[in-house]
Amino acid sequence: MQYVSKTTLNHDNINISLLSEKTRELIDLIGFPDTYLLVSTLGGQDVYIPKYPDRSKLIKILPRESVEILSQIYGGTYLALPTSRQIDIQERNKAIVKALLNGDSRAKVARQFGLSVRQVANVRKEFPTDEAPPY
Repeated sequence: MQYVSKTTLNHDNINISLLSEKTRELIDLIGFPDTYLLVSTLGGQDVYIPKYPDRSKLIKILPRESVEILSQIYGGTYLALPTSRQIDIQERNKAIVKALLNGDSRAKVARQFGLSVRQVANVRKEFPTDEAPPY
């Protein structure tokens, strides 16, 4: 089976410094797109990383080069993968602020994102300027 990227997330919009240490480590090793693909698919699980990439189930998820890097660094151990939650929340918050800046009411945005009006206001407070978040 050949690797096919499933992510269209624009990582230029993500503030890497807000992510967990393990997520940042994985980004340094295999890059943002492959890290996001990995944590969005298997995040929250302990995944065994074999010493030999051909024996890894990750070969069905990631490009061979990334699996080889993970095998070199973590081969023969279990890797506790973080979830994609921190990344997903940053993307959501950016979309919330953008909707508010486009004139949508807090109530409408709250319904759209399944949040309370108070939560939408709190997200907006994080970015008091009239610009969308810098990430």
